[in-house]
Amino acid sequence: MRRRPRFAPFLSPDEIEKQIKKDALYRGILRINKRNRSDAYVTCENLEGDIYIHRERDRNRALEGDLVAVRLLDVDKVWKSKVERDRKKKEEKDGISAIQLEEEDKTKSKYCGQVVGIISRAESQTVAGNGGSNGKEEKPEEDVEEQDDEEPVDDEVDGKQVNNGNERSHENIRLAWFKPTDKRTPLVAIPIRHVPADFLENQEKYNSLILLAKITRWPIDSQHPFGKIERELGPVGNVKVETEAILADNNIKEVPFTDKALKGLPETPWKIPQGEYQKRRDLREYRIFTIDPATARDLDDALHIKPLENGQFEVGVHIADVSHFVRDHTPLDTEARSRGTSTYLVDRVIPMLPSLLCEELCSLNPGVERLAFSVIWKMDGEGNVLETWFGKSIIKSCAKLAYSDAQSVIEGGELPITATVQNHEVNAVKKDILHLYQLSKHMRKRRFDNGALSIGSVRLSFTLDDDNEPDSVNIYETKEANHLIEEFMLRANMSVAEKICQQYPSEALLRRHAPPIERRLEEFLRQTEELGYPFEGHSAGALQASFDSVESEDVKAVLRILAIKPMQRAKYFCTGSIDIAKYLHFALNVPLYTHFTSPIRRYADVMVHRQLQAALLNKEHCGYTMKTVQSVALQCNRKKDGAKNAQDQHIQLYLSRFLYRLQETQGPIVRSAIVLLVAKDAFEIFVPEYALEKRIYTDSLPLEREAFNATDMSLSIYWKEGAVLNRETADQIRRENDGKKSESDDSDREANGADDYVEEAEDDAEGPLSGKTALKIPDNMLEENRLDDKTRMQYLKAFTRLDVLIQVDMDRSPPVVHIYPVNPFLKK
Repeated sequence: MRRRPRFAPFLSPDEIEKQIKKDALYRGILRINKRNRSDAYVTCENLEGDIYIHRERDRNRALEGDLVAVRLLDVDKVWKSKVERDRKKKEEKDGISAIQLEEEDKTKSKYCGQVVGIISRAESQTVAGNGGSNGKEEKPEEDVEEQDDEEPVDDEVDGKQVNNGNERSHENIRLAWFKPTDKRTPLVAIPIRHVPADFLENQEKYNSLILLAKITRWPIDSQHPFGKIERELGPVGNVKVETEAILADNNIKEVPFTDKALKGLPETPWKIPQGEYQKRRDLREYRIFTIDPATARDLDDALHIKPLENGQFEVGVHIADVSHFVRDHTPLDTEARSRGTSTYLVDRVIPMLPSLLCEELCSLNPGVERLAFSVIWKMDGEGNVLETWFGKSIIKSCAKLAYSDAQSVIEGGELPITATVQNHEVNAVKKDILHLYQLSKHMRKRRFDNGALSIGSVRLSFTLDDDNEPDSVNIYETKEANHLIEEFMLRANMSVAEKICQQYPSEALLRRHAPPIERRLEEFLRQTEELGYPFEGHSAGALQASFDSVESEDVKAVLRILAIKPMQRAKYFCTGSIDIAKYLHFALNVPLYTHFTSPIRRYADVMVHRQLQAALLNKEHCGYTMKTVQSVALQCNRKKDGAKNAQDQHIQLYLSRFLYRLQETQGPIVRSAIVLLVAKDAFEIFVPEYALEKRIYTDSLPLEREAFNATDMSLSIYWKEGAVLNRETADQIRRENDGKKSESDDSDREANGADDYVEEAEDDAEGPLSGKTALKIPDNMLEENRLDDKTRMQYLKAFTRLDVLIQVDMDRSPPVVHIYPVNPFLKK
């Protein structure tokens, strides 16, 4: 007997396309709120804001990363439902005032909608997790039914026959529950025939293992999707196992290249074909060199500079000619497109292309002739472009320099002995670096004078021991040498974008950065005003000018952490798919931008190389339809987001492992933290040493009471006498609060970090980025840590310093870094 549908039926693909053309429906990628999975958003290129999707019913079985079709709904009606839901939740705790409701109304979304069809699912429906739910995190529905994967008949299963981790007879159980690690993915119902034989008898065992499950279908009359267990990865907390889970959750496959793809590689030893010397510009005698991280092996960009008359310069950016080897419509091209990008983990790289190409044939290694795609400018003494030449070339790099090598020269020193220069004078390379540096300084200043915005992210850098364990962690400092490279890569990307957009106005593959999320930007501007630093946010330049008006570099660092949250990630797009007014790259404040400079590790750059070559040959068509370019842009966005998420999660995994080993060998980890901001029932802190950000909720602390002062945005917390806060006592507080979620056990309530929304202004930095901003705040600018011994009151506001205890739980997947304020009234 079939039950009533829980969701609306999907529209047919033809109907969806028809209604999208009439602007009756909108298409976009669904993303689910990490902190509250009832809330989801769809970003649509044709609207001036995100579409808010309220609760699971309107999400209509769509999962994170799906390309969906959305019908708009009445905003007031949806928002009323949302506020009512939030009111009920808050009334359970301490009620909700009219002022709070008014505040919620200020953040009302511009658009609300419901999913009416899934245009394409995210690439893989494989998720990591463990066996079963304990009934606390999410109660499974009691009337879920099972459908045989191979048969069209539904078999109704009574709720008592569904395993949810409770002790009961296994005799008639037909389904088991799989709990994904990613809280945005719902519980998955697994037919018993698709779980290990001892799955029900050994719940404790499977709750301590990480498994991979594949979602196979989601019937219209089931609250949960169905799936099957694919394989066991290993124990929770094991770094290798957790890494596999991270890769699975982000749809990254660490597999060898297929034989078909490898057959497309040239035989080695390989020499440049004679015909290429006739077709290309010969730059082998030019003094060309690379500047990269010291550990880089895939060198895909190089530079040269030649002084000209009248104080002018010829400057060239030379990029590895990957498209010469990766031909369109070949198995190697198909596999590169499927991978989309290289993924940089803490301990290794998962490449987009075979190592023969990455590290040998394409890499611009010194002393060997290489095929390149060059952009050469004539510039004046301040880096203004006077003329531009694009073309295929042959180069021979004379040196592989590290950023530290170039920095030594910039600071007035010599090139280190380790920086070998071939066939050219060392002093000549030194002069080139200084010329490039002077030009880059002018170019950088002009960019920011013209309205660019910089919210710098940094890398967490790990030193690994012989066992691949993290031995130390440091924050990588970006210096002038990094900025030098950044400026010329930015300029190359802009120049190429202008060229291909002019030639192919409807098919060019460009990159845009949308303005900040409006409601979050307004919240940030309110925060800065409350902190005594009123900001303007109507443009990137206005934000940058506001930052520049803050004298203290350390205060700027705090404000940048807050400013990252409203920012969106930049995306690839096809020029014909959206209005030209939306081509703008917000952070760079330039009308046209693309990615050209890293084809070894980004498929988008390979596509752009092909389009540029077609433009230089003056071809009427670039070789791709608008629909194809749109499809490639979508794929590149998905893979880039997956790689970025995996990189950030892997950094957090290694940081967790480092801190766990530290607490095992040295005892409790107590560090100094800075309060970023306070709210009525919470405050956000930042631990500079490890770039850790956390939101602490007052209901997770052993307090007598708390008092929030909206006038000066301060929070006074009154500690219970003798209260010690750590993982054990936090768990006790949670139990006393009848299961209310607390900071200690619910990562969904953590402050959203930068990694969710923003990227580097120019994403050519190699290696994983932490997405956090490092800062060191001197004692003389910190808020006084005011204490009242008599009432055990601790006064908190922005820039207050406090001690925190860091504890790591390696028994969770992924491992959790807990941060607990230290009770300042405890005797030492």
